[in-house]
Amino acid sequence: MFLLLIGSVVQTFAEDVYDWHARDARGDEVAVLVLCPGMNSDGAHFLSEEPWVTFAEDHGLGIIAVNFSSDPERMYGVEQAGYYWPEQGSGTALLDAIDSTYGRDLPILIYGFSGGAHFTSRFVEWVPERVLTWAAYSAQFWDDPLASETSPPGIVACGELDSARWFPSFSYFYKGRELGKPWTWVSIAETGHHRKGAFETFVRAYFSQIMNSNFVTSEPFVDVDTEQVQTADDSSFQPGLLSWLPNSDLLPQWQKLHHQ
Repeated sequence: MFLLLIGSVVQTFAEDVYDWHARDARGDEVAVLVLCPGMNSDGAHFLSEEPWVTFAEDHGLGIIAVNFSSDPERMYGVEQAGYYWPEQGSGTALLDAIDSTYGRDLPILIYGFSGGAHFTSRFVEWVPERVLTWAAYSAQFWDDPLASETSPPGIVACGELDSARWFPSFSYFYKGRELGKPWTWVSIAETGHHRKGAFETFVRAYFSQIMNSNFVTSEPFVDVDTEQVQTADDSSFQPGLLSWLPNSDLLPQWQKLHHQ
């Protein structure tokens, strides 16, 4: 049994609303799982989804599901303002939600789909030191990744049939890998713009590897064209085409899910 806590942790800004839902704190959480739904959607449903709840329980995680919203005309227009940009208020709202719910600054695992991927990718760039690992699935547009000494491992993904978002998503991954970031690319086979259970299963397996510290930062890499394992030396020529994996145990699952 768990209690849903619902609140607005900072004041709203213009049309922006920063609400959230959370599991009640036990006091022994080692990190918090943050789940971010599509644009202007309420993420409360995540807290009743057994795979995510079980994953959190098995790994000693709290769960926060966001319910952020902003005027789409501001987010998608020339103004580029709203919750997609954490420095404008939504990032502080999330950090305050974690602190007020769990009483301390827990490390973060964060997954976002569509509009949630917009927030996730920018949040990771905004406070990389707070993030253990992350996954951003199917954003429509991305900011250029930033060179940083701290770069948590993460997943950039898009459905292969999601034509409006596939190239921008891959471009973001490519630029990040060119900067040496430990990122994984997944082009999800026969998939359009919707959540995918098999992909979220992979995300949880990936997060588990990071939580278990069962990875190294240098290898393996997987060539996104040939799907063959490369060594760190092999990857030096064109890192943007090589997908990083935290552990070779994930390779069969990645190969089954990914299609180029």
